[in-house]
Amino acid sequence: MIRSAIWTVLLILLLLPCDAVGGEIVLTEGVAAIYGGNVAAARDRAIDDALRKAVEETVGTLISSETFAENYKVIHDRIIGQTAGYIERYKVLSETVEGNLLRVRVQAEVGRANLMNDLRALGLLQVLKEKPKVMVLIDEKVGGLYGTTAWENVGQAESTIIEKLLAAGFNVVDPQTVRANITRDKALRMLEGDAKAAATEGLKYGAQVVIMGKAFSKNAGGRLYGTRMQSIQATVQARVIRTDTAQILSARSATGTKVHVDELQGGALAIKEASEKLADQLMQDIINKWRSEVYGRSQEITLMISGLTSYRHLSAIKRFLEKETQGVRAVYQRSYTSGIAELMIDYGGKASNLADELANRDFPGFRLEPTNVTPNRVDVKVVLEKY
Repeated sequence: MIRSAIWTVLLILLLLPCDAVGGEIVLTEGVAAIYGGNVAAARDRAIDDALRKAVEETVGTLISSETFAENYKVIHDRIIGQTAGYIERYKVLSETVEGNLLRVRVQAEVGRANLMNDLRALGLLQVLKEKPKVMVLIDEKVGGLYGTTAWENVGQAESTIIEKLLAAGFNVVDPQTVRANITRDKALRMLEGDAKAAATEGLKYGAQVVIMGKAFSKNAGGRLYGTRMQSIQATVQARVIRTDTAQILSARSATGTKVHVDELQGGALAIKEASEKLADQLMQDIINKWRSEVYGRSQEITLMISGLTSYRHLSAIKRFLEKETQGVRAVYQRSYTSGIAELMIDYGGKASNLADELANRDFPGFRLEPTNVTPNRVDVKVVLEKY
């Protein structure tokens, strides 16, 4: 519980637009009691109260209100409790005495850069994409001319990428569980580039994102002159698949080179070097994609509608989405076949919110019942009303 709470801010800060880092002007009001007629002391306390509120308000602009409420104590004790470190300058606009209370209005400039750095240091990860799980499946080969007589699978790429993901706060599916249960045929189909197969298998393990690819190393030309050392080169290729829509989020490759006396160990080290580079690239691509979906911009949500008995029903649904549903920027019809329609919704919100809107809408003669809701896809079926 505590650990999950502590992972609540870092990713949202990584997702922030580049121009979000800078001073923020905040107007706040502070109040303090006057004890023993000491107005000067009360004034200092009132100003401290106002500055603390300014920092609190700035934190609120960086993270969601739900996250702030759930983790208030952690944030308050470690961040808001250190107000002076984040206030770059301030001025008192007014102060009034009301009975035994002193009230001040303050204009403060809060330094976002320092605040964000300290929030990152807390390791608080706000998973705005509903804490997605990531599954990693990399087929790895280490080839040899000397020392080894065949290809070896050492799992270096998979373990390196997973290690980088975990260090960045990603929620990763246990690779041993996947390897123990997935069939070789399915794994090969996935690794050969079958995005739908990857999406299907990922969903079985509760993964919203699948990283799949291949890694291989080889001797770059025999032993170095006059030594037993060998130059080993490695290449790692991977794609990132969103499981609910089978959409490709990223496709990257990276290379690594190591000099080693042993081909197997040198190959593993070269693959590790390439995998570290690749993991950084893939994570940045994922973060950039999430940034575009979270911060003021819309995301593509696939809406699958089954059980349609009339095209007029589909027209009514599209009209509701385009004219009456808040957050919908555009509706695109991809297909309509045998009572099944696929729509792509350009939507500025969560898929679960869209599902709620559709489930609670009374259409003429029918209603919609959600059957599957994931972060980027909503499946509904038409239920005809009986009279």
